[in-house]
Amino acid sequence: MKNLEKVNQLRSIIENKISPLITNDYVLWGLPYYSNIGDTLIWEGELEFLKSIPYKCIGTCGWDEYECKPLSKDTVILITGGGYFGDVWRKAWNSVMNTIECYPDNPIVILPNTIFYNDAEVMRLDAARMARLRKLTICVRDETSLKIAREHFNNPALLVPDMAFCISTNYLAQWRVPETDKVLWLKRKDKELGDRDVKIEVPNVEVRDWPTMDSKPTLGERLFYKSIALNNRTKRCLPLIQPLASWLERCLGLHLFRKSMTRRGVQFVSQYKEIYTTRLHVMILSVLLGKRVHFIDNSYGKLSSFYKAWLSDCDGVDAFGQ
Repeated sequence: MKNLEKVNQLRSIIENKISPLITNDYVLWGLPYYSNIGDTLIWEGELEFLKSIPYKCIGTCGWDEYECKPLSKDTVILITGGGYFGDVWRKAWNSVMNTIECYPDNPIVILPNTIFYNDAEVMRLDAARMARLRKLTICVRDETSLKIAREHFNNPALLVPDMAFCISTNYLAQWRVPETDKVLWLKRKDKELGDRDVKIEVPNVEVRDWPTMDSKPTLGERLFYKSIALNNRTKRCLPLIQPLASWLERCLGLHLFRKSMTRRGVQFVSQYKEIYTTRLHVMILSVLLGKRVHFIDNSYGKLSSFYKAWLSDCDGVDAFGQ
């Protein structure tokens, strides 16, 4: 299936499954205020999708800025998607768990996530806590996560593509750069890499991670990180000006940081004629940009599970070595 046809198909699935869950004004919590471009692409897709929803966003917060704030029981709580549901990135998921427990009567939607636990007891405790949230819906990005959700959690679970597929290709096109004859071997450097020693032996190959992880942040990105630090300081020491600091952080995040991260991601991937990747969103961005891409699984099978769910019939996408 051609890339554009596949992307349109996946967008339709997202709209059909998630739109009915958003029945009132909403908050979007857990925004990726850090250097992973892939999670910024999820955020971009969420914003594009939410333009079609006839309700307004009444609040946002960063991934480690959750607070139990007063909300009407009709307010829908949207938790941004990603790959942190479980115990691999426990600090991020604990922030979610500790906050949503404050809202047992609110509609809560975990936007498309990958679920993975190393510790079955931690999973059991999480499931017991989430069972108390009567209006919580779990959206997952792959069949493996769906099986975990349905076997171990009592909340309704839906299989939904990654929100990054909602990004407009015209929006991405503004940052494309001319393609070269170089090949990208995107090799992540964190604990999801796994222990498989993969070598990509092709001409003109460059071994990189996301440019935001390989190089220094831009001036705009540094300014945004300083605004986060300022907001945190005012919470502790200067509560009278904290609302202003919070407003500044939100504005810089939405209008400066988000666009800077996406621009750098598109410029980075679009320069290569072919991609090998251990990162899911390099694979997704390659599909959005019409690139040939080969994936190498992460430590717990996230990429292969996603590929089987959504991309196995997409032209130009395959597993390396198969």
